[in-house]
Amino acid sequence: MATIVVNPGKLHQELLNAGLPATSVSSDGRVDYSRELTQSEQTEAAAVIAAHSSALTTEEARIEAYLNSGISIQSMIFALWNKIMNSDATAADRIQAIMTAINATIN
Repeated sequence: MATIVVNPGKLHQELLNAGLPATSVSSDGRVDYSRELTQSEQTEAAAVIAAHSSALTTEEARIEAYLNSGISIQSMIFALWNKIMNSDATAADRIQAIMTAINATIN
C-alpha cells in the first residue's frame, strides 16, 4: 500500500491555480503534466508542492465527519424527499442539526 504524502485533489487544484498544466496527482506525490514544464514552471511547481499541506480541506473534513456520523447521501435524499413530497421534515431537521453541530467544530 502506498504512503499518502499529499492530498491529491487539493494539490492538483493548487497546481492548476498556479497556471501549471497538471493532469493528475497521485497520493504518493507523483504529478503528471500534459507537457514538459519550462524551467520557470518547474520552479513554480516545486514551490507549490513544497507549500502543499496534505491536510483535508474544510469541505473534505466536514464530508468525512458527516459520513462518520451516519449521514449518507442516501439518507439525505430520503430526508429531502419526505420533506418535499410528504411534508415531513423530521429526518431532514435531524440531519441538519447534526450537520450544523459538525460545521461548528470544523471551520
